[in-house]
Amino acid sequence: MPPEIQVSPTTPMPRGYTFLPKGIPYKTLHTRKLTHAANQPLYIVASKNKTTLGLRAPTHIIKKVHIRAKATLTSRRLATTHRDAAALSKARACLTRLFAKMPEGKKEHVLRHGFKKESGRVGRLGGLGLEERVRSAVGAHVRHRFTGYDGLLRGGGVGRGVGRRRVGGEIEGVLGKWR
Repeated sequence: MPPEIQVSPTTPMPRGYTFLPKGIPYKTLHTRKLTHAANQPLYIVASKNKTTLGLRAPTHIIKKVHIRAKATLTSRRLATTHRDAAALSKARACLTRLFAKMPEGKKEHVLRHGFKKESGRVGRLGGLGLEERVRSAVGAHVRHRFTGYDGLLRGGGVGRGVGRRRVGGEIEGVLGKWR
């Protein structure tokens, strides 16, 4: 496999290369694959603190990737929509199984808020299993909507850990009614 060479943004651009900024996984993945397949070096552009900013790859490869990305955009978006709908459907079924007595409107709120795409919220965390994500999302909903947790934090002097411990009994009371 040809090398991947880390460079700074100030390193001169190699002849015949173009910069592809970080941000579109499809383009990054395919630029990397095609550059390796062409047995060309790939340059990883990183800041001083090692944050990746993008890639430098042969210009003809980046042009090819842009064309492919544009040609497949509609089908990729449709596939993403189907995947997201299936994941939300599984989360809804799990939520209903774990919290059968939870009011329907509350279930939808938890799903919309806790599983919002690209939110970084607990429902979207890939390192957790579905049941754990659902339980955490419901717990967060109860903590913020049914306890004085936010007031404790705003009042000052109480950190998240202490605040969570103080309202833990209230949360368990609501969750017990919904199970």
